[in-house]
Amino acid sequence: MKREVMKFAWVSALLLVGSLQLAQAWDGAFVYFGLAAFSGFLALLLKKFVPAGLAALAVMVVAMTGGFFLARGASPDRDPTWVLLDTVPRLLTAARPAPATPELLVPGLLLIIGISTGAVLSVTKRGTALFVPALGAATLYVAAALLTTGRADSYGLVALTLVVVLALGWLIIDRRGPVVPPAVLATTLAALTLLAFVLPTNGFEPRKLVTPPVTDIAISNPLPQLASWAAQGEAELFRMRGPEVPVRLVTLSRYSGASWEAASTYGPLGVVEAPDLPLGGKFQDASVDLQITGLQGEWLPGVGKPQAVSLSNAMVDPDTGSLVVADGLKTGLSYTVRGVVETPADNDLAEAQVPVDVTKYTALPRLPFTLADYARQATQNARTPYEKAVALEQVVRLNRRPDAEAPVGSSYARLETFLFGAEGESGANAGTAEQFASAYAVLARAVGLPTRVVVGFQPVPEQNGERIVRAADATAWPEVYFSGWGWVAFDPVSGNGSGPSAASKREVLNRLASTTAKPTPTSLASVPPLVQPSAVAGDAVAAQPAPKSFPLWVFTPIVLLFALYVARTSRRVRLRAAGPVGAWNEVLDALQLAGLKPKPSRTVPDVGREWGEAGARLAVVVDQAAFAPQPAPDEHSWRLARQVKKAVRRKASWWRKLVWSVDPRPLFRR
Repeated sequence: MKREVMKFAWVSALLLVGSLQLAQAWDGAFVYFGLAAFSGFLALLLKKFVPAGLAALAVMVVAMTGGFFLARGASPDRDPTWVLLDTVPRLLTAARPAPATPELLVPGLLLIIGISTGAVLSVTKRGTALFVPALGAATLYVAAALLTTGRADSYGLVALTLVVVLALGWLIIDRRGPVVPPAVLATTLAALTLLAFVLPTNGFEPRKLVTPPVTDIAISNPLPQLASWAAQGEAELFRMRGPEVPVRLVTLSRYSGASWEAASTYGPLGVVEAPDLPLGGKFQDASVDLQITGLQGEWLPGVGKPQAVSLSNAMVDPDTGSLVVADGLKTGLSYTVRGVVETPADNDLAEAQVPVDVTKYTALPRLPFTLADYARQATQNARTPYEKAVALEQVVRLNRRPDAEAPVGSSYARLETFLFGAEGESGANAGTAEQFASAYAVLARAVGLPTRVVVGFQPVPEQNGERIVRAADATAWPEVYFSGWGWVAFDPVSGNGSGPSAASKREVLNRLASTTAKPTPTSLASVPPLVQPSAVAGDAVAAQPAPKSFPLWVFTPIVLLFALYVARTSRRVRLRAAGPVGAWNEVLDALQLAGLKPKPSRTVPDVGREWGEAGARLAVVVDQAAFAPQPAPDEHSWRLARQVKKAVRRKASWWRKLVWSVDPRPLFRR
């Protein structure tokens, strides 16, 4: 009875570790998967009344029926088979980690229930206790590695835990079990440990087997709405819980000369396509809970670069991270967004460079000469891209005021009025955050800085555990991309809202004080109205080459040799527990390693006499242990076996001695 309890406890530990590892591919699924790990014990209860096969079949039929009812909401008009089969493609085209919605949980839960049922029933039979549960745990581990590209076990700690639990089963529970599974499974798990390091960069991506759904959505540019939000003042838009960070609504990267344009193609969060510009080298995670109370439209508020969202119908533009809900926002909608916020230090940006081949973020169709010349004058003494960015922030803000009633728009003509308009002209030197951010982004592009404009909401203080975001908090800010550090926010409206510290900016401005405040617009009547911007693209700084990652696959031979050594050591421990018979098997292993394997027809005494007195005495002890009615334990059998092994090893060739400890052949000998 005690042995049975230990077996079931061992199986439960393996299944629980494997299931919790797989749960990392979903957002908030640990409880569901942890409970599913023990579902196999239901089959164990049914086994008292029906054969094991029927018990397993009954559990799986119930599980698949439940899976169908959970998933049919996503495809209400399809037959049950199609609904269940469609859950896997849905999972592979969902966010990463996937939201814990019913239709996306079904594939993982069915896999765990099937493995749990097979593993629990297997330990009730003799000779399979090592193999089936360990194989099931390995399957769960591989599934987790594939769904997370190895990130669920970046350091191989879970694989090490599985190896330890397996070793305890081999050494304590099933010492007389089959010989082959320990070797095979030790090698497999060692390889899985290697995969945990290789998959994040070089691994197989199962999502490439499924074409993710892509949706074209025509959504208007929300920049002009800033004036409307400003007029609404204290109207509540949404509530949030989490850190005090800016909330992003939409990021605009395409500029036509007349307006900023949002992306029109969106797909599920976590699809294979990576953003066109990589994430910066320093960042921090931010997670917020949001509840929509008054905000309308399709744009979904989020933080940083979104990594996960709890809404299964949310879609994202992978380049900008803008989130949309095609059906539109509804009052009362609650969800969680987890994102990463790039946080480069001031000294990181001081000498940072910018990429040159990013025309999407530097394009200025038919740029007016007035804007190009103004940007050139403002940055003529700046040494680095960062100094250019700080100088332009000061220039755009200088002698200009925010005005919620100023004319909307971000065309070249509106920006020229905003920057150069005569006193008394409508919109001259006054505008909303739309004009401040747009003017900065256009001028920065004119001197080779990759820019984009973000529409979002300022950080708000916490009140009674919540942050209430109102219409007056809506704003826009520009961002500049620095190679290696990602997108960095600037704030030409106030200069201190986000991005680099005020002290860092003051240091730059003090050096450039003689030039940053003195650019003057060229007379509109004295220059050609339109010029091509190619003439001002030459002072962009070359981007640093991306560092090459170390090829971790070179450690494969080392990992395999270590796995073989562990498997051979495990076999010796198991044989040691078997007494004199195990000692004789150790001798037979040595004969096989030396290339002197005896024929199966030869008897134990016949073989033992060939190796002197120690071999003959060991053969007698082995015969007594195997055939005597009540054999007396012999404590010297292993000492005799060691003497014989030494004699056998002396007969082996040098190359056999070289691979003696890792030769896998004894693992397959019965």
